[in-house]
Amino acid sequence: VARAIETEIREGRGYGEGLGSYVLIDVRHLGKEKIMKSLPKIRHTALLFQNIDLVEQPVPIRPTAHYSMGGIEVAKIDDMSTKIPGIFVGGEASCISIHGANRLGGNSLTDAVVTGRLAGMGATNYAKDAIFGKGEKTKQLAKMWQDKFKEIANGSGEVHEMYALREELGKQNWDNMGIFRTQAQLDALSAALEDIEARYKNIRIPDNNSVMNTAFTDYVELGNLILLSRCACLAAQNRHESRGAHTREDYPKRDDVNFLKHSIVNLKDGKLELSYKPVVVTEFSLDGRKPQ
Repeated sequence: VARAIETEIREGRGYGEGLGSYVLIDVRHLGKEKIMKSLPKIRHTALLFQNIDLVEQPVPIRPTAHYSMGGIEVAKIDDMSTKIPGIFVGGEASCISIHGANRLGGNSLTDAVVTGRLAGMGATNYAKDAIFGKGEKTKQLAKMWQDKFKEIANGSGEVHEMYALREELGKQNWDNMGIFRTQAQLDALSAALEDIEARYKNIRIPDNNSVMNTAFTDYVELGNLILLSRCACLAAQNRHESRGAHTREDYPKRDDVNFLKHSIVNLKDGKLELSYKPVVVTEFSLDGRKPQ
């Protein structure tokens, strides 16, 4: 559906321009009774965000990122532990191949409830027998962030520069690593991300209040977004196929011979490293259900 909507926009049958482009969803032909009975949540969403009643007029729509299908690699599914002792993950933060390359609607419940419970139990059992030291590593990390705060929050910069950079990051990701991708676009994004990261490192914020400093929180989160964008871009650049939500126009077919594997990105000595691990296929066919 996302690809179909975006195709309409790209081929000139949508409305608006750039990130503000959209198509219209029109369900008026269903009649008020059917809409109120079968589509009450969609009608409520349109009223809430657009002040448009689906009973009376169409509503603008556009695909967006709504779910994280990747996450932190899980070392042991039974307890959702990771390669880092004491760290357990669940839900969208975890990656145990529940979704493959494109999440199915009903799998969200599995992700949140099943992995959340397993991670909670795993963390509980770990804490029972864990031997805690003097927290030297924690002290080092705390000092690092305290020093970082003093460096960032005592400058003469403008906060709007940070938010403008965040908007630029979003636009670059959408334009070059959105629903449709090519090698040229991904290479251009990689170069743009290097430039964005360089400018990010020079950002300063004028608020040196150490309590509830939302500008500094936004600064840290922007750094995380840049890093994750670089990880996604690196994986996409090297996946020369189309699979699930990864649609390469220059490699339109799925390639199980070379790419039936997970992309793993690690940060080592400040540099990103890409590796892979095989996908374990069990009783479900890669080609989905066949007509009987």
